Amino acid sequence: MRRDQVLRGIEVRSGDFVIDIGSGHRPFWRADLVIEKYPFDHGLHRNQPMRFPGVPVIKADAHALPVPDGGCDLIFASHIIEHLTDPQCFIAEVKRCSRRVYLEFPSRYRELMHAWSFHAWLVEARGTVLRFYRNDLPQLFGPLFHAEHDAALGAWSEARHEYLNTSIYCLSEELECEFPSETLTELVLRDSPSGDSKLNFADVIHRPAYSLRETLAFAAQSLLSSGLYTKLSQPREKPTSPAPLPEAVLARLMCLRCRSTALRRTGNEITCSCGARYSQDRGVFDFDPQN
Repeated sequence: MRRDQVLRGIEVRSGDFVIDIGSGHRPFWRADLVIEKYPFDHGLHRNQPMRFPGVPVIKADAHALPVPDGGCDLIFASHIIEHLTDPQCFIAEVKRCSRRVYLEFPSRYRELMHAWSFHAWLVEARGTVLRFYRNDLPQLFGPLFHAEHDAALGAWSEARHEYLNTSIYCLSEELECEFPSETLTELVLRDSPSGDSKLNFADVIHRPAYSLRETLAFAAQSLLSSGLYTKLSQPREKPTSPAPLPEAVLARLMCLRCRSTALRRTGNEITCSCGARYSQDRGVFDFDPQN
């Protein structure tokens, strides 16, 4: 199942206030607000610069959301929880802020393939219980799935979204966290068939239905020189800017110092009566307490 099919299962009602946390270059289509810790510097955590959707963006940390209790209807968080230093704190924030939540993160199979060094955790779900295993996995395949990542592997991965990713859509209050003492490597060694227990899989070739875009990408990569293909495959979208922060969205934010919702815009800042000030940079107001 592809990702767009999975996302169609998310219930968004008319009038729901939806927040996308850590949207990166794939913002949720229904988001009313994007909260992003790295709006201008994507660094190692994503392979493409952020694409600003046509909604307001604020800078904040997922561990300290500037959203009042029960302040939104749905939090959408795709591929951020495996990065966090304190995922339990983030889940507590989700439960405090939102009635419903959609979480997406790499499955065990994807983590074994890529072994990203910047993922702190392997996250596995048993119903609405999230189990966090400390990521100490050796990079079994070296740079293979990075240096050799091409159009074919990208399309292969997209067609197997549900196999390579895990997603949960539920009431926020249903989420629970567990932190087993064993690490990811210990889990894999314990849980994988070895020796005489190894399985012989049937030699069946499965060919998913690729889209026309993906088929054309295969053809271009086969026929064009490496340099020309790389140049043509670069994103051609013009730089975008976040939408202005409307008063209706500002009214749904809170001050991180005193937790008041009585915020007001003063020039290029958002201010609170307690004296807290949240400055603006290129249209993004900064609510990150670490700054």
